[in-house]
Order: sequence, then structure tokens, then C-alpha cells
Amino acid sequence: MAGPRYNKVILVGRLTRDPETRFAASGVHVTKITLAIDRPVFSSSTQEQAGTDFIPVTSFGKTADFVSNYLQKGKLVLVEGRLQVSKFQAQDGTSKYYTDVIADTVNFMETKKNSEERDFSPSDKKSQEEKFSFNTEEVSSNDVAFEEEPSPLDSNDDEVPF
Repeated sequence: MAGPRYNKVILVGRLTRDPETRFAASGVHVTKITLAIDRPVFSSSTQEQAGTDFIPVTSFGKTADFVSNYLQKGKLVLVEGRLQVSKFQAQDGTSKYYTDVIADTVNFMETKKNSEERDFSPSDKKSQEEKFSFNTEEVSSNDVAFEEEPSPLDSNDDEVPF
């Protein structure tokens, strides 16, 4: 008998672009976003390098409605969900894997006032733009990989893929 299984992901990051939304064949609302999350360096002796990770997140139903209606590029959010690894066959016949976070809940992490101050404050605007700008080369390469793989939404099944 297998032991208990636990798959829980909690992320805090900023949206790299506006949500991408569509409807599955079954009519379920599906929204995809990508979160930019800074990778900290814990000490100079570790092999870990500072940088940014770009994490794909998919939401369904009411969570997808919230994401598409209230979030846009640059917003700081907290995502709770689970990790899902999908396997698909590439055109060259090799097996490829794609990791995605399936969101159960998505919450704002800043007030509207703080968000507006960050977006529109004339003081120190240059440093804010530098702090929240994303490397477009990294984002576009992530987007290409995201679009190239077969989407579970393209299947003929009437069920939502989980």
C-alpha cells in the first residue's frame, strides 16, 4: 500500500504578460499566465545563482474567470495549486515533458493603492522600471516552448485535463 501523497505549490510572483484565456471544448474557462519569480542567493558559498524563474500557471473555471478579469501584466499575486508534469510526443518522435502549475486559488499580493503607486509614481520611476522589467529574451523563449507543445485543450475529450 502506498503512503500518503501530497502535491502542493505556493508561489508569489509578478505576471510577465496579460492572461491568455480560452474555453475548452467542454465550455470550461481556461486561463494561462506566466509568473516571474526571483531566485535568491542564500550565501556566497552555495552553487545557487541569482536570477529569475518563469513559471507557467493554468487555472480553470471560477479561478480562470478571476485571473482573466482582474489581473494584468506586472501584478503581484500569490498562487496556490499543484504541480503537473505532462508527457507528449514531439514531431521527431521523442518524448518531451512539460511542467505546469495548476492553480486552485490566485490572490492579490498588493493593494490597489500600492499597485498604482508602483506603476505611476514619478519619483524614482527609472529604478522601478529597472526592478520590474523582464528579460524579453527569456520570456519569449518561454512563450515559444509554451506554444509549441500540444495543449490538452486541443483534444477531443469533453473532460478538463487534470
